[in-house]
Amino acid sequence: MNLSNPLPPIRQAYEAAQGCFRVARRAIKTQHPQTKQRLLQRTDFETQTLADAELMIIQNIQEAKGLYILTLWAAFERFLRDYLQYKYKEAVLQQMTPPDFANAMYHHVYQEIEFWRPEDILDSLRDSLLKTESELVGKAKAIYKYRNWIAHGKSTKKNVSAVLPKSAYTTLESIVNILLAN
Repeated sequence: MNLSNPLPPIRQAYEAAQGCFRVARRAIKTQHPQTKQRLLQRTDFETQTLADAELMIIQNIQEAKGLYILTLWAAFERFLRDYLQYKYKEAVLQQMTPPDFANAMYHHVYQEIEFWRPEDILDSLRDSLLKTESELVGKAKAIYKYRNWIAHGKSTKKNVSAVLPKSAYTTLESIVNILLAN
C-alpha cells in the first residue's frame, strides 16, 4: 500500500474556488455595461443587483469554507484508517504465528478499524506518535467537532468554535506528515 498525503489537492481546489470568488466580485463591480453583461451572462449574477450579488458571494464564500473543512476531514479520516490498517497488517502478519491465526486477526481488525471513533484514534495517536505534538490532537478534535456541526445541518445551537480553513489544513497536514514519517 502506498500511503501519501491526500490533503494538497483539496487545498488547491479550495484556493481555486477562492480565486473564482474574487473574480466574481470584480465582475459584478465592473462599470462598463457591455463588459459586465459579457462577464455575467449565464450566471446567477446576471439579473441581480450589486448588493444582492455581493451578498450571494459572501454567503457562498462561507459555505465553501465549511465544505472545504468537511472534505478536508473526510480525506484526513480516510488516511488515518488506511494508515492504521497498513501498520496493523505490517505488525501482525510479520510477527504473529501461526500464519492462519495472524491472517484471521488481521482481517478482523482491518474491518473493525472502519468503526473506530475518530476521537479514539486521535487519543491513541496522542499517547504514541504525537506525544511531543499533543496540542495537534486537541486542534484536530476541534476540527472534527466543527466538521460534525457542518455535516449535521449547522444546528442553531452552535456550541462549537469556528475553524479557519488555513488552520485546519495546517493541523491535519502536520499530523499526516508525522504519520508518514513513521
